[in-house]
Amino acid sequence: MSTIEVSGSDRTRTKEVDVRWVDADVHPLPHPGDGFLGYAPDGWRDRLAPRGHEISGVSARILDQPEANKAPTGKVDSYSPRGGPACSDPQFAAQQLLVETGMDIGILLPMGRDHRNPDYEHALKTTVNNWLADIWLDQHNQHRRWRGSISVTNREPELAAREIERWAGHPMMVQVLMSPQRPAYAFGDPKLDPIYEAAARHRLPVATHLMANLPYENSIKPVGVGGHFSDYISAWGLILASHLMSLVFDGAFDRHPTLKVVFVEGGFLWVLPLMWRMDAIWEARRSELPWVKRRPSEYVRDQVYFTTQPLDDVDTREEIAFTRWLDMAANLIFATDYPHWTYDDPKWALRRLPKELHPRIQHENATELYGLPQTVPALPGA
Repeated sequence: MSTIEVSGSDRTRTKEVDVRWVDADVHPLPHPGDGFLGYAPDGWRDRLAPRGHEISGVSARILDQPEANKAPTGKVDSYSPRGGPACSDPQFAAQQLLVETGMDIGILLPMGRDHRNPDYEHALKTTVNNWLADIWLDQHNQHRRWRGSISVTNREPELAAREIERWAGHPMMVQVLMSPQRPAYAFGDPKLDPIYEAAARHRLPVATHLMANLPYENSIKPVGVGGHFSDYISAWGLILASHLMSLVFDGAFDRHPTLKVVFVEGGFLWVLPLMWRMDAIWEARRSELPWVKRRPSEYVRDQVYFTTQPLDDVDTREEIAFTRWLDMAANLIFATDYPHWTYDDPKWALRRLPKELHPRIQHENATELYGLPQTVPALPGA
């Protein structure tokens, strides 16, 4: 037994500690020893094996390629002695993130590839879910600190809804995860209602996170395709803003009043000006939007959450003042983006957030949203 495992026989004797930190953005990857393709649905194992033309979907028009095409994207200290990609060793990740960094619970968001073929994409998401549940949420979760996301394809909403039903009863799966950048549907489109209905019925938030190995020209950007990967990562907030407007103006929140949506790794400082603008448009044109019953900002404050990462590295006093002015304490959830080089260290992040908001952002909002426990087993060395 490693130094951070809690065996079943030891649980009754293990001290419980209060949950004070929840990390809402942790990216596990399969280790070569996991036998990832063995988790594929029947008939898909050989078909899911990577082919040369599928390793990267990046357009040749992108001049500065993403980091993943040139070098590992993990922090230099995040690679396990066992080898494999960063965050592919659950025990090593737990030692770093849970013990050394002090996170009490980590929400796992696998960065699965999307695909041009929706059936292939669904099979891949299914494989990811099977692997995550076994390796991370069962075999290496004796400490009960990891929580998982149900990966689905939004291009096949009925298949996605069935996948949600398949995992909704799993005690460690706490949200649904879908990509925001495939050319399928804006998030408010009624075609996605099967996903939202299933998620809301099981009280599972729907999270979205940019999947950085997709064809970037498929991203929703107001002026079309950028010429640089730097355009793409700078525009993440714009992509999420487009989906947020669709959720409001296309009536998704009215059709699903208990639905919760989490925008991960897109920042949050852009949200207030967008709410102002949507409110002004709604006031002027509400007769054209009879299905939007309330001010757009009310839907956002009641049904949408944003992770803190990436925090902008600006003057700390100004960032604290602006965050306080946003008055969005109930909508922010802490995240590190472990193990990527864009990782936000918790101590560094707290210096950029108003002190009176720390408990809500660190753990209270996430605990309430995901139905997390108030205590977890203590870990040796934590």
